[in-house]
Amino acid sequence: MSGGRRRLPLGLTGALGLIWFVAAAQAPKTIDRAAWMRSSPSTPLPILKPMPASSRTYPNARDFMRVLERFPLYGERGWRTPAVSGHPIGFFGDPEHAEMGLRSMGNVVFVYALLSTDPLYDPKPSGVDSARLLARARECLEYMTRAHVTGDLTCGDGRKWGDHWQSAWWTAKMALGARLIWPMLTENERTRVERVVVHEADRHLSRQAPGGALSNTRSEENAWDVEVLAAAMAMFPGHRHANAWKAKLIEFSANTLSAPQDLTSAALLDGRPVRDQVYTTNIHSDYTIENHGAFHTCYMACPLHSFAWSYLALSLSSESAPDALFHHYADVWRRLRPLFLNWRFAYPSGKDWPRYAYGLSFIMPALAALQERYGDRTARYIEARRMRAFELEQRANRDGSFFGARFTRNIMMDRWAEYETDAYANIGAAYLLHRRRGLYPPIIDRRSLDRQLADAHSSPEAGLAYVRYGSTFASMAWRRLEGPVPCAYFLDTAADDLAEWGPGNLLGRIEVAGADRRRAQTVHQDIVTPTSLRSVGTITYLDRAGAPLYAHEIRFEADLKERVGTISSRFSALQDLTVESTEGLRLHVANDFFNGYRRRWRYEGGLYDEVYRPPSVPPEQETLRTVQFSSSWINVDNRIGIRALDRVGPFVLRYSDRQNGAWGSVHYSVLDCPAQDTSRRQYRKGETILNGRYVVILGDSRRTRSWRKSRETTIPL
Repeated sequence: MSGGRRRLPLGLTGALGLIWFVAAAQAPKTIDRAAWMRSSPSTPLPILKPMPASSRTYPNARDFMRVLERFPLYGERGWRTPAVSGHPIGFFGDPEHAEMGLRSMGNVVFVYALLSTDPLYDPKPSGVDSARLLARARECLEYMTRAHVTGDLTCGDGRKWGDHWQSAWWTAKMALGARLIWPMLTENERTRVERVVVHEADRHLSRQAPGGALSNTRSEENAWDVEVLAAAMAMFPGHRHANAWKAKLIEFSANTLSAPQDLTSAALLDGRPVRDQVYTTNIHSDYTIENHGAFHTCYMACPLHSFAWSYLALSLSSESAPDALFHHYADVWRRLRPLFLNWRFAYPSGKDWPRYAYGLSFIMPALAALQERYGDRTARYIEARRMRAFELEQRANRDGSFFGARFTRNIMMDRWAEYETDAYANIGAAYLLHRRRGLYPPIIDRRSLDRQLADAHSSPEAGLAYVRYGSTFASMAWRRLEGPVPCAYFLDTAADDLAEWGPGNLLGRIEVAGADRRRAQTVHQDIVTPTSLRSVGTITYLDRAGAPLYAHEIRFEADLKERVGTISSRFSALQDLTVESTEGLRLHVANDFFNGYRRRWRYEGGLYDEVYRPPSVPPEQETLRTVQFSSSWINVDNRIGIRALDRVGPFVLRYSDRQNGAWGSVHYSVLDCPAQDTSRRQYRKGETILNGRYVVILGDSRRTRSWRKSRETTIPL
């Protein structure tokens, strides 16, 4: 989330994750977190129920529950008993008093409470019965309420939690879990829950909502603060602060997806003009959202997710949702949904969280809310695809985790536990939203989806342009999360498992001594039509003194109807300089679980099988394999082909022996042309450093091979 702490890379913390904790006979009063960073042994599910081969009503209630009921096996591996932890109360996962401990704990309370009270829950797959789940939920609830700043104990690390910038979020999950088991709680337990929820809701009553649209939105922070206000309203409607909570919920909701035009809008929102309620700007005027430095798909989903949780909280009570809770909700969704490809969303400006995990679990309750409130059938289709992707990977792991084999590796602490429990909690929230009415509408067909998701959009505010036409998608981002590093992509949406949104994709990159990569001057023009994208511009990079150092001139054109794209990319020196490395093209191609760890590269000389074998333990040092193709063209999996229009050298494929993507969550390869060159070279002012022209052809190798004769001379480069 914005401003969140970055954790150590997987290669460093993974070593800690292999240390087995040996409990002393007399455990200390506070727990050494480093000693707890271990991988729990993986236990297979006793029963693995099959998923339906195909169904127009997938996922229905039983499908949701089939996935959710596998959680207890995962949760039991992370359970810390008092005898082992030295803490007087058992708990799940991480003893930290901040996000790493309490966010997962709140998720566990919610999921265990849901499963322990749901008549569809079947204990046979996990071997954990409802009584034990209820006991676990109550124990975590006791831990959270007593270790809060208002309680009489501390967390396992010896410190209390609460009054944290994100603690409203953890509290809300805990509160909804408590509400599900409210009849089973003692009066003392209910009192403790009320004390924590009231405290975390009350502390927002004297606050104003923060704002920020460029680079670092506050929309997700405001939205998760709304969650605890909704939980307080729903659970304690007779409280003397109930009206104040509602007023603050409306205020924060109106200032979550707040756009510049709201500051002058006379439209009514809950009976008052929008301009009289909105005092922040957290999103751009075109409803795009930035965080971590650029447009971020995860942060498009995050506020929608929190509002869906708030909607769920209110739906479990007699409280109705104010209109402010859905202020610009549909607008942001309409901007986000064209980015859905086949199994996942596009990340045209980059992705710094784990692939296919974080934002793609956040979207689940939002998709259910969109169906519930707006009858959105595209949301239903996307929900089915996302749910099937989660279940396919969960079934492959067979141990109750979603991502264990791929990157969380049964480390029941820190971010790794957070990723797993977030996914379960969000799927649980979607299930409850559906259960409210029992509606599981039939899935629309793919052609209907493509028609409804068709879009052509240019966002000068976000430095982004994209076009989706039929089953084809093209994008150009002039800013990425790393800074002013451009990225282009052109692909068939059915082949979204190929895409890895790396820096300089299709455009190449260089490293120059003395460059300040965060400082640049960009001039560009993006023209979109329903079937084409044309981006032309120059990024001028500066040295540390602020003087122009080198320029990157780009021209990217994509004809989505013809399924052909053209690229011209040129780097030139603006003063005498030293270049430390160069890479041409830089096509990033994922090769992981979702495609069976195999890619087939066809070229003039034949066929090369790229096979990746995931190591059981991440290697301490990365080893790269390099394969050279002496060919004027290359095609991967009969899906996407590249032709080099200049004789700049052979295509060179580089791939790693480990999960080399963010957080170790994905494996990808890089295709260069010309090859990466790390020799230091001197260039004089005005000289060309790297120049490349390429054609991207969507389709099989035959189309890539034959393209030159029919089309090369018509390219307007």
